[in-house]
Amino acid sequence: MFFDILKRDLKRKKTMNIIILLFVILSVMFVSSSVTNLTAVTGSLDSFFDKAGVGDYMTFERSGGSVTVKDAVKNAEGVTEFRQEECIFLSGHKFIGRKTAQDTQNAANTSLASCLSHQIEKYYDGSDNEITEVADGEVYVRRSLLDNSNAKVGDKVELTVSNVTRTFTVKDTLKDAVLGSRMMGNARFLLSENDYKAFEKAEPIEPYLFYISFINTTDLPALQKALTACDAVAFGGDRSLIEFTYIMEMIIAGILLIVSIALILIAVVILRFTISFTLSEEYRQIGIMKAIGIPNGKIRSLYLVKYLAISIAGAVIGFAVSIPFGSMLLKMVSQSIVMDNSGTVILSILCAAAVVGIIVLFCFFSTRKVKKFTPVDAIRSGTTGERYKKKGIIRLGKKPVKPVFFMAVNDILSSPKRFLIMLFTFFVGISMLMVCLNISSTMQSGKLLGWINMAECDLALVESGSLEKYMVDEGRKRLDERIAEIESDLAEKSWEADCFVETISNVVVIKGDTELKTHGTEGINMTTDEYLYLDGTAPQNKHEIAVSYIIADKLGAEIGDTVTVKTADEETECMITATYQTMMSMGDNIRLYPGQTYGFKNLVGLNDFQVRFRDNPDDSEIQKRMDTIREMYPGDKVMSAGGYVDYCVGGVGGIMDDVTNLLLPIIILIDILVAVLLEKSFLTKERGEIAMLKAIGFKNRSIIFWQTLRIAIIMIAAVLLSVALADPIGKLATGGIFQMMGAKNIIFDTDVLKTCIIYPAIVFAATVFSVFLTALGIRKVNSNEINTVE
Repeated sequence: MFFDILKRDLKRKKTMNIIILLFVILSVMFVSSSVTNLTAVTGSLDSFFDKAGVGDYMTFERSGGSVTVKDAVKNAEGVTEFRQEECIFLSGHKFIGRKTAQDTQNAANTSLASCLSHQIEKYYDGSDNEITEVADGEVYVRRSLLDNSNAKVGDKVELTVSNVTRTFTVKDTLKDAVLGSRMMGNARFLLSENDYKAFEKAEPIEPYLFYISFINTTDLPALQKALTACDAVAFGGDRSLIEFTYIMEMIIAGILLIVSIALILIAVVILRFTISFTLSEEYRQIGIMKAIGIPNGKIRSLYLVKYLAISIAGAVIGFAVSIPFGSMLLKMVSQSIVMDNSGTVILSILCAAAVVGIIVLFCFFSTRKVKKFTPVDAIRSGTTGERYKKKGIIRLGKKPVKPVFFMAVNDILSSPKRFLIMLFTFFVGISMLMVCLNISSTMQSGKLLGWINMAECDLALVESGSLEKYMVDEGRKRLDERIAEIESDLAEKSWEADCFVETISNVVVIKGDTELKTHGTEGINMTTDEYLYLDGTAPQNKHEIAVSYIIADKLGAEIGDTVTVKTADEETECMITATYQTMMSMGDNIRLYPGQTYGFKNLVGLNDFQVRFRDNPDDSEIQKRMDTIREMYPGDKVMSAGGYVDYCVGGVGGIMDDVTNLLLPIIILIDILVAVLLEKSFLTKERGEIAMLKAIGFKNRSIIFWQTLRIAIIMIAAVLLSVALADPIGKLATGGIFQMMGAKNIIFDTDVLKTCIIYPAIVFAATVFSVFLTALGIRKVNSNEINTVE
């Protein structure tokens, strides 16, 4: 008997059961794929670094330092192993043979040339096979560099070191543990030994030599203290810091995990609504079953068995779909990491079982109200529609509104609980879209320059040819001459502009017993008040500095404290006048007063030239000027301020665009499923009311509009609520990530047209149209069904 009842119920409520099944499938698919992918990525990073042979601590060192890393580790306690690899900075690289590739050549100092004979780590190709040989004339390079350059495997690339230029064929992609992430500015070109030796013959070669060292140690603090004496180390960090640079590869899996949690919440809320609706609809039947002696447990088991069957079927299908879906998502990550997928199938099964358990448990708690039903109440008022209070809190009266609009608003205000599910679902989906869109627009906005401790500008000029030509004794003079030349060229076009650039040097900051090595940044042809600060005022002379809040925390220092700053040129007592935030070097730097760094030979880095026009042109005018400047400097890369920000942070904006494009159809599908399910239930419950409206003369189109308008109003409310809460939700969701990168005060730069209008309009149109199609079912209702009206 129970199975006959279950069978009839499944047939009678096909739409509701199918939608719940789809939610279970989606929940299992997303939970299984996102959890396994996130686990696979985090677990694979450790195994990848182990396979590659990455050390406990890494340093990137320019040649020419007075104290080298090799010298420093000899005096460090606890060092158990030291390995060092020689690389060569490229003066330039350019993908050739295809127009799109030629248009996207990159700055020289972002790439290195290496060969297997010098390797201290293992490299892998795109198929996860270890690279043991590179043929002459061929090269391996990481996938993200190809993507950013609109190039592909098989294309030609031209590499230049000083006066030597050679052309290579891209053999395959390169998986490089240390330099393989998007956040790593230096990309590696893996060459044959003969090709590498050809570049070693370049004149001069000394400024282009670069060394990567792996150090294993049992005493990391002692090692870091010993390395403070090295004046040519451009970057140093432990293994965990290098692993953190792959955080962008985890973003998609992390966001999908959030989507999965939201899906489960929506699924159980929908389940609760469905069970409550079913119980109220079957009030009389339940009362009769109780009257003939069927206990509460047996009645509840009917629903438990039903939803257990639906959840098991959905879990099986969702698990099957999650395998190819997860593999598709994993391809976005596995392009740079050698993946270790062991144990993922078992984890997927556990996730599917967990979803089934959550749904059945929630179903069990939702059917508790069966205990309150009595045979007498069921027989007396089960389906009579008796009501003991007025419906609605507003009155139509003589208000100048259409009756259909009044009915829609009155329904929402008089029965808010049954519309809260839709509001919650729409709000969650649109909020996730807005957060992704805000991150994308912010990461491609020139306003973010303040976050990375750079002054605002209109455009950036990424100069071709190695910037190492400025890292020499006469480097400041050369840099001043180049800045003056750019300003003069722009003046010839009648554009008054300021050109400036950032230098980066190694400094040691001492406060009491704490001695900290960090990066000192200095603006050339600009003043310190052009930067953003969290607290305090800009440095006014060489005896004042600003520090990032991360450095302040490490030193235990506050504004007004005095510290000792040791550069390669001198040792100066400086007062801290301000703190700031920056995502450059994970927030590990201080700001020096202009002129405090004298010896450019000891620079470890140089940012690109920035240009700010004095006449404050609008975006369209800036774009026109950029096109002209590209013609003036055909070998250089010219970018808008927003494009330069995205370039500096590793193309995060593009990644978030991909995530948004992935989320949009998913959110539309979820909203449509919820809206259709609830509209179907409304049509069933309001059948008598619809019949009455027809009997008193309402046309089908008016009733359809009434049904659709209610959902539209809820959708508009969800959009307005999402817009109002987008900023705090975004900060809550992403604040931890940005803080780890060095920024703690997040101010999103919202693209209002895209975030608040275009994307919500797409979701709104798709959802409301699906409700409209569902509401067409009222044409089957006859006026003689008025006997079921309240």
